[in-house]
Amino acid sequence: MQVTEMKTKLEEKIEALEKEKGLLLEEVRQLKEVVELSEKAKDLENEVIKLKKEVEALKDKLPQEFLQELGKLASSTSKADEEERNLEEEYSSCEEEELL
Repeated sequence: MQVTEMKTKLEEKIEALEKEKGLLLEEVRQLKEVVELSEKAKDLENEVIKLKKEVEALKDKLPQEFLQELGKLASSTSKADEEERNLEEEYSSCEEEELL
């Protein structure tokens, strides 16, 4: 009788450990995704910063009359910058939620 009880307890323990293992593997997978996304976002941020610096450097080389023309386009660019900031804020809040 004791052997049957021991066997049952061990089977229950194995089942519980397998369930816990599955949950931990899923958590590891999700955390790896968050790390990958975070790294990708950081890389993209660095690219954007680099491109913005390049744009400024090129603007400095342009004659003043062309800059005035670009000023008209800048208003539409500032809207895009605002949208970018909004996306960055959403990304940050999503990243914080994932880490919790």
